[in-house]
Amino acid sequence: MADLTWRDPAALPLRPFIDLTADPTVAPSLVAEAALFCAAQADPCGWLPAHAAPADLRRTMCRAGLLDATDPLVAPPGVAERLASGDHAGLLWAARLMRALGRWDDAAQLLRRIGADAPPPVYAWRALLLTEDGRQPPPPVPPEVAGLPVRLTTALAHARSAGTAGQPAGKALTRAESLAAGLAGERFGVIARARILAVRLSCPGEPAPEADTVRAVVHDLGKDRNDFLARDAALALLRAATLAAPHGTAACSAYEFAGVALALDPTGAATRLLAADAALAAGDREAARTHYRVAARTGLAERTAALAGLLDLATPAAPGANHESTGGSAPATDTGELVGALADLLATDRRAERDRLAVLVARRPALAGTACADAVRWAVAAQGGPAAGARPLPLERYRPFLDLNPSALLDPVDTPPVAIHTPLMSYAAVLERREPWFREIHPQRATAAMFRDEMQATAAVYGYASDAASADYATWLAASDGCPPGVRDRLANVSDLPLLDRALLGRLLSALGFHAEAKRILPGPDVPVRDPVDAYALASWIFAEQMLTTGHAAELEPHFRTLYDQLGDDVRYARTRVVTTINATVNAARRREPDTIARWRKLGEEDLARYTALPEVSEFDAAIMTSRWFRAMGFLPFLTGDRDLLRADLDRWLGIAREVTGHDGHTRVIAADNYFPAVETAVRTHTHLGERDTALALVDELAQRIDPIDPKTWLTAGELRYQAGDHGGALEAYLRAAHLQFPYGRISWFNAGQVHEQLGRADLAAECYRLSLAHWPTGVSPLRRLRDLHLRGRLPDDGGVLAAWLAGQPAWSQLPAFPG
Repeated sequence: MADLTWRDPAALPLRPFIDLTADPTVAPSLVAEAALFCAAQADPCGWLPAHAAPADLRRTMCRAGLLDATDPLVAPPGVAERLASGDHAGLLWAARLMRALGRWDDAAQLLRRIGADAPPPVYAWRALLLTEDGRQPPPPVPPEVAGLPVRLTTALAHARSAGTAGQPAGKALTRAESLAAGLAGERFGVIARARILAVRLSCPGEPAPEADTVRAVVHDLGKDRNDFLARDAALALLRAATLAAPHGTAACSAYEFAGVALALDPTGAATRLLAADAALAAGDREAARTHYRVAARTGLAERTAALAGLLDLATPAAPGANHESTGGSAPATDTGELVGALADLLATDRRAERDRLAVLVARRPALAGTACADAVRWAVAAQGGPAAGARPLPLERYRPFLDLNPSALLDPVDTPPVAIHTPLMSYAAVLERREPWFREIHPQRATAAMFRDEMQATAAVYGYASDAASADYATWLAASDGCPPGVRDRLANVSDLPLLDRALLGRLLSALGFHAEAKRILPGPDVPVRDPVDAYALASWIFAEQMLTTGHAAELEPHFRTLYDQLGDDVRYARTRVVTTINATVNAARRREPDTIARWRKLGEEDLARYTALPEVSEFDAAIMTSRWFRAMGFLPFLTGDRDLLRADLDRWLGIAREVTGHDGHTRVIAADNYFPAVETAVRTHTHLGERDTALALVDELAQRIDPIDPKTWLTAGELRYQAGDHGGALEAYLRAAHLQFPYGRISWFNAGQVHEQLGRADLAAECYRLSLAHWPTGVSPLRRLRDLHLRGRLPDDGGVLAAWLAGQPAWSQLPAFPG
């Protein structure tokens, strides 16, 4: 169990379904406790719990990673020994246990092994249990020799069957009441009365018992946690009473009954759903929200319904929302609730995909104008074909990084306008063997080394098993849904390729985030440069090394000098000269070396003039290179404090970037690729100059109009809004980034949690930290915030479950001492 608890909080209350034991710190849900009860019973013909596991629970647990894919039976030694028994009573005991574990097929196979020569009680239970799937009517009530438990249970099965079919159930109920009369005054008599009342309440057309009658029977059953069958019967009665009176004057009674049910089954997700629906009918939206959220965390079979409830509360126009109880107009959309519920629905819900997508499709009108509209469009498209929804939305956006193909599923407005073109255009350069001497052959935007790790983590969060999303190069290379065969063949024989082809392949691997592998197939600084192809290959090696060491003050200056000093007078060197001064400047800026930047700036001025004057260089490529160069050279006045020069450089790089738009598909992408970092750098520059309003206006333009799919931009917007004192706006921006999930999911959710805390919404903060931890299982920061919230008593109703789950996290032992 230790290796499972971190995956899902539901593992704790559902642990009996995993290994037939209970977590010592968390009470199991009542439906899971039924398995423990059945495992401990000596008499297989005694009373059977009313509650049983949902039919698809085990499949859902497998999808959630709580069970092995083959779902082997894991049981304590004593239980395993009893399961080996082949006699009739032993087979019935084993079948009832399999039923309680949700192993319905195993139960049926065991029941069919019981022959007609079995004792009457055993055979009567066999006949009844084989009809539980509803495909055939219940058998006749057996004779007295079969025993009262199975006779009464069979009579109630007839009543339920009639009620479900809309037929009169009075005769079966009368028979059940007659059988139960012999138990008057006994403990089982009260249990039987509770079960009969529960069935009566679920049968339309039958006289319903008064609320006071329900209260009296529940009181007689008591609340002794050691009397499992009494709690089981009381919960069945309370559930039926709650469902029978959801609206009107009975809504308050339903709310009351649901509250008592929760006291009997505090970790049961199905009971939480019951309480949430009753609270919503009674007008208590806040209580409904709490119950839905707890059900979403602690349940698996119930998670889809719970998350649908949260979506409805966040978007009141959605199906199932209750406006009348609010006494006025529907409240505005709650972005925090909405984004969190949607993230859980798509990332942590392990029900069948068609069920999850149906939730979004059904709410299409209500979600159309929200931050989640893209997910709805994706869900609608994904339902269109058998393979359409194979990839989660965040990975579908970045499909080119998986298999070098654009998505055919996404609406254009939901596709990153620039980022995905880096691998696509690098791939085209490889196929077309584009020469890089006088024009931009692929976008300049690079993929940091963390990109592949975050992609793999996001795939894991969504339960998406694909080698194409792996951070391991060899895994991606061999993946059937990863590297295209043609590229794989070239890489397998890369040493036999001409050097320009190897350099172009190296650039492609860097575009995909595999910088170490790009270096491996290229000659390094130790190999002399003899011609422009050698120079481009070494420049590609240095570029891969520069990206591989992002975030570190790597000593790359000698490599840049080695390259630059070997560049001759051939006009094909001209572009490499300019790009070398740009990249060397960026490296020196990392190390905060203004003297080195000044040297490269002086060299670059001449190189830029020579390159842009070449007849082979178009006006477009000259403008793009000029904008790039001045943007990089802006690091010098930034470090030296020369504000006038910094403004002059800003005017050059941003002014050109705004004017250059491109004239065909290729150049329009190149222009956009240059414009985005130009604005990003302008935002940082204006912030440095103390012009926060101008910086915020630029970043809002970038995030809302130009590139709304870029989470980095939303993170920047959140930071600037927060610094301006706009905590609500900062939260909105962080949640926008979090909604995109990749590649900054863990940062976005954590930042949103921090703001939620400062706004006094500890429950939503906890949700954000939990989602951050899903992207970052070894993360200490979100784990610490969750622990501290718990120790300060600020976690919600399932704080005990969450606290126990936290203690199973990989980074738990690394937490510093609690400061409170």
